[in-house]
Amino acid sequence: MDHEVTERLINYWRQSLFVEPFLVLSFTFCFIIGLFYNYKNKERLLFLVYFWLGLMLFVQNTILVVCKLLPHKQLAIRQEVTNTVFELVEFIAFYSFFKKSLRNNNFKKILKISLYILSAIITAFLAGLIFANYSMTNIREHSLAINVIEYFFLFIMCLAYFRELFTDVPTKNLFTRPSFLIVTSTFFYAILMIPFFLIANDVSVTETAIYSTLCACHYLLLIVLLLSISKAFLCKMPITT
Repeated sequence: MDHEVTERLINYWRQSLFVEPFLVLSFTFCFIIGLFYNYKNKERLLFLVYFWLGLMLFVQNTILVVCKLLPHKQLAIRQEVTNTVFELVEFIAFYSFFKKSLRNNNFKKILKISLYILSAIITAFLAGLIFANYSMTNIREHSLAINVIEYFFLFIMCLAYFRELFTDVPTKNLFTRPSFLIVTSTFFYAILMIPFFLIANDVSVTETAIYSTLCACHYLLLIVLLLSISKAFLCKMPITT
């Protein structure tokens, strides 16, 4: 690796205050855990796909940026497309998890409607990319809006889970329940990331230092979420318990 490539790599990682390499390691760790502890369970297998796509997403973005393999506009579009596909897979994994974890049929209906709405929005967004007049500004704004919508739906799912959980006094230690570990970390990840994605487009241009700090916080919260899921994977009981 020559000096110029090394410098670009350092500058790229500096944008997230050097947290991104640890996020890649976390995805790698979770993927390895998922390979050995999936028990051929549907919910675990979907999270395994989620780990793999997350790993490929961040590794691919790093290589494309550092090696300058694509022109700026093509690179930006490629990043937004891969990010959006990753978000859909992420939501499908959590949809399957919550569908099995929740008991109330009304909550499950809301869950299904959320999946349909998000899928329709993402399909429309990806279809819109074929039009030449779809500006990069609009592409980025709409991509960030999809993030907000996804995390809002995840937040609602977490509230539904807590509503069921605390309707009656828990009879066992909550921290021994795999689902509680996953939902608690998902709750804080979702609710704290909604404000970030609402302002991300503005601060990325005008306040780069603030944007870097927010990116670092985003990745740190995602690392906590990933480690919570991997801890749930290590439990011998179903992760939806």
